[in-house]
Amino acid sequence: MGAIFTVVVQSYPGQETKATDLLTYPTLFMGLGNLISMPLAIAFGRRPVFLASMLLLVASGIWCTYSKSLESHIVGRDIMSLAAGQSEALAPMIVQEIHFLHEKGKKLSWFVAIQNIAVGVFFIATQYLVSAYGWRWWYGLFTIINGALFLLSIVFVAESAYDRTGKINGQKTLKIHVVTGQRWNDGLKLINIKPRLDKVPTFYVRLLQGFAMPTVVWALLTNGIFLGLYVVQASTFATILVAKFHMAFVNLAFVQGAQIVCCLVFLPVLGYGGDYLVKLLAKRNDSFYKPEYRLLLLIIPSIVGVICALVYGQAAIGNGHWYDIAVCYNGVYFAFLGANIVGITYTVDSFPTRAGPLLVLICAGRGLMSFGLSYSTLPAINTIGYFGTMLVFGVLSGLFALAAEPLYFCGPRLRAWSGRFTKVERESEETLD
Repeated sequence: MGAIFTVVVQSYPGQETKATDLLTYPTLFMGLGNLISMPLAIAFGRRPVFLASMLLLVASGIWCTYSKSLESHIVGRDIMSLAAGQSEALAPMIVQEIHFLHEKGKKLSWFVAIQNIAVGVFFIATQYLVSAYGWRWWYGLFTIINGALFLLSIVFVAESAYDRTGKINGQKTLKIHVVTGQRWNDGLKLINIKPRLDKVPTFYVRLLQGFAMPTVVWALLTNGIFLGLYVVQASTFATILVAKFHMAFVNLAFVQGAQIVCCLVFLPVLGYGGDYLVKLLAKRNDSFYKPEYRLLLLIIPSIVGVICALVYGQAAIGNGHWYDIAVCYNGVYFAFLGANIVGITYTVDSFPTRAGPLLVLICAGRGLMSFGLSYSTLPAINTIGYFGTMLVFGVLSGLFALAAEPLYFCGPRLRAWSGRFTKVERESEETLD
């Protein structure tokens, strides 16, 4: 909503400060959505939870379209965010379940790239739509699209959770599933696995155990800081460009739409380039793969993020041009995508039998963190200014990125320690899902 927020807030005169809840609370409720949807996905399967989320997304979109007050609009948007939360953990988990280890980086990168290229295209289109017909049709258009996607999901989103053995010819392995003789409609029943409600408490126990895993805590904090930095800029870039640089409203769409360029750079550099680097390092290490190889991919995004945070802060106080705001906003977006992919792939590769709970820990936890950080955006800007706020985020982002260096060398021992402490090593034969 960042690019059209200046129009939305005009509908609520005298409530401008309260209206920022439309931007900040969604990250909180997306995190809560993960905490609710992922255990259900473990107990009942991925497909029914995905379909239920899509249906709730459509219903809440209708709510927001016809909301009569700011309070109603905020509640509808929060419910929408609960439904959208599954896109952060459930969808990536489905992607990692149906691809091999050496493919995960580029497949997750394709997932992120397609998702965000579509968002960029829609932002450009809907900017003109909002300018001509108002912000309610912004919700209307996406509700129509989500309704169509819900119908397509009934046919195309097959169940990816199946019973997996932990042994091949008596040898312990990671969980596997060999599919033979599939028909087109296999996995398309509403519930395709035997419901296991007893897995829900276990899920939450393993989620909490993630706080005893130093590598996972680092991934969580790094994701939260970079997401918080992005959310702060997403909440302020339109106001700065319109108020200080007198940019036309419709041109904000192209600033937001430039995220397409970020994705086109992100996919080959961190997707294919990352998988190539990982395979090269594994080959040099007698074909032995270490999850820590993924940490090297954070170098470029972290440098870009820190520099863009500082330049954005300077431009926001008048020491720059409009393109400094536009470029840095998209540069920080690129940095967040990098931190996201590195955190997810490193965590899943480190503890594959805990993929579900740990993905939720990262996605829900970073949502809660970014909510707390971004909710204080206006008070921080009023107290220490734009540059002071960006300086804080830039320093925090740099510090957590630098922590990846000792983690690269100490990570294997930390993973071994936390694996014994949380009993992960006993899960070779019997996994959570």
